Amino acid sequence: MLSDYAQKQREDLNTKANREDIKISLTDKEYSNLKLMAYKAGFRDAGELISSFVGDLTGWQSNGSDERDKANEWYERAFGTSEYHSNIRHYLYDNDYSLDDMNDLLEDEDYFEEIYQAYISENSRMNNESKEQCLQTLKDIVSKGVEL
Repeated sequence: MLSDYAQKQREDLNTKANREDIKISLTDKEYSNLKLMAYKAGFRDAGELISSFVGDLTGWQSNGSDERDKANEWYERAFGTSEYHSNIRHYLYDNDYSLDDMNDLLEDEDYFEEIYQAYISENSRMNNESKEQCLQTLKDIVSKGVEL
């Protein structure tokens, strides 16, 4: 089992690439301090530091179990409301909806209603987005023409 996990990690490393949908805006001071922290930790640049943290945050290619735990604690402390709130964007991504699927949802009211009810049912104990909010999110995604 451990060797299977290690093999999947090695295969995943071959997919490492700059992702066009990940762009961050930093102030001059944030950027300067991030570079300083990266250099102090022995990284060549700030991107390597961020990639290392993402590995811990996602539990993939991490620096160890303690680091994963601390990254998870940070996430829960900063965004813990996700335990009580749900959103359609997460539901669509988690269920592998493509841009074509989302376009179909906008064009077919019955299909949208079916998916909306499934979204509500799956997140029954949470604050869910209204139909209007979900429709607006779908319109925004489709208008941009970018996969989730």
